[in-house]
Amino acid sequence: MNYSKLPPEDMIFETAVVEDIDELSAVAIRSKRHWGYSKEAMELWNQNLTITEDFLNAHTVIKATLEDEIVGFFALEEIKPTTRIAQYWIDTPYMRKGYGSVMYDYLRDYLKKRNVEKVTLVLDPNGIAFFEKKGATILSKIEHKVKNKFLYIVEVPV
Repeated sequence: MNYSKLPPEDMIFETAVVEDIDELSAVAIRSKRHWGYSKEAMELWNQNLTITEDFLNAHTVIKATLEDEIVGFFALEEIKPTTRIAQYWIDTPYMRKGYGSVMYDYLRDYLKKRNVEKVTLVLDPNGIAFFEKKGATILSKIEHKVKNKFLYIVEVPV
């Protein structure tokens, strides 16, 4: 795979289409695997990380691309004053280089234009620091089906 060397500001944001689902799934799986989860844990999460045509039809899915390559994406449930982010992923070569922040700025502007006041999302511990920098507050902690793993429900003002 040839990863783009373009800066985050050059990302193009557009609605994902059914032809993107395999690449979206691959980004989500690579990103999750990046954190060193076991094969067993990844198998448990695989269903949630696989983007299907049904998922695409039920969510607003926006992809970020550079040179026709998907760098990351986010998926939103129903757009209303409090909206849930169902997926938020940056591909591994682009992590910690500003791409996630540029995508978040786009997401925030997208939501503001639709009168969304805040978003909620479920995070594993590896995503907490990124979203806390964006103003996230932890609402609760829940046990995950992966033994001894917890997820956090957070809220972020738009």
